[in-house]
Amino acid sequence: MDVLDSIIKKAGKNPKKIVFPEADDERILRACEIILKKGIAKVILLGDVKKVLKNIDDLGLNLKNVEIINHLKSEKFDLYAEKLFELRKNKGVSLDDAKKILKNELYFGAMMLHCNDADGLIGGASHSTSETVRAAFQIIKTKKNIKKVSGAIIMIKDEKVLLFADCAVIPNPSSDELAEIAMLSIKTFENLFDKKAKAGMLSYSTTGSGKGEDVDRVRKAVKIAKKSGLNVVGEIQADAALIEDVCERKCPQINCKEKINVLVFPCLNSGNISYKLVERLGGLRAVGPILQGLKKPMNDLSRGCSVQDIVDLTAITVVQAQKGLR
Repeated sequence: MDVLDSIIKKAGKNPKKIVFPEADDERILRACEIILKKGIAKVILLGDVKKVLKNIDDLGLNLKNVEIINHLKSEKFDLYAEKLFELRKNKGVSLDDAKKILKNELYFGAMMLHCNDADGLIGGASHSTSETVRAAFQIIKTKKNIKKVSGAIIMIKDEKVLLFADCAVIPNPSSDELAEIAMLSIKTFENLFDKKAKAGMLSYSTTGSGKGEDVDRVRKAVKIAKKSGLNVVGEIQADAALIEDVCERKCPQINCKEKINVLVFPCLNSGNISYKLVERLGGLRAVGPILQGLKKPMNDLSRGCSVQDIVDLTAITVVQAQKGLR
C-alpha cells in the first residue's frame, strides 16, 4: 500500500460531498466512476443534465449514484446570486453581475461550498489555475490570519512522499510569504500523512555558501519561520536537502539524519518547473495543486491531469473536509 492508498482508505471511512464543475471533461467522468466504486466521495457534477447523462452513456460508465445539477436551472441560483452580491458588493458587483458570474460552473460550485451544500470542490481540468484561484479568492477567501493562498504538490514514489510549494500561485514570494508557505505546507503534510514534517527552504546557496538578494530573501524567511517555532532548515540547496551524504558534507549542523519532506521553493518559476520535471523525468506521481490557506477545501488540477490524478486529489480533498482543514 502506497501513501495515496492510505489517504483513499481514510476518505472512504467518511465520504464527503465533492462538487466537480467540469462535468463535460471525460477524465472527470471516468474518475468519478472510480471515486464512487471505491466509496471515496459523494459526487456532485455541474452541467446540462441531458448532455452529462449522454456522455456517461456514450462512455459506458456506471455513475448511478451521482448527483447532477444544471446550475443554470437550479432552485438555489437566485439565492446564491444574492449571497454572492453580498460578498462582492463592496467591489462594485451588482446583483445582475452576480447572476452573470454564477453562469460559470466554477463560481456556482464555489458558492455551493460557501453555503455548505458541498464539502469540497475540485476544478482545473479545463480551467487554468488562475481561474480556479480567482474563484476561491472571491468566494471562499482565506482563513483568518492567512495573507496568501499557496499551492502545494504532493510528490509520491512508492512509500516516499514529498511536498513541494509554492508551485501554483505566488510568483515571487517575499520573506514573510515564504515563511507562511512553509507553515501552511508543514500543516498540510502533517495533517494528511500523520507524520512529522521538516521543511527545507531551497536556494542556490547552502547556509552561507552563496550571496545575493535571492539568498538573503530565503535566509530571512528561515529566521521568520524559526521564530514561529517551525521545523525548517536553510537556506539549502536541493541536493543537500534530499541526500544525507551531501547534507553531511555541506551542512552537518542541521541534523541530516532527520529527513526533509517539505521543499519550499524560492519562487513560482522554480517550484512549477521542478515538480513537472520530477514528475515526467523521475517517474513520481504528482497530486495537486492543493490550495493552502483557504477557509474550505477547494483544490486545483493541472490541465494535463490524468484520471488517477483526479481520484487522488479527490481523496485528499475529502480528508481535508473530514478534518476541517483549511
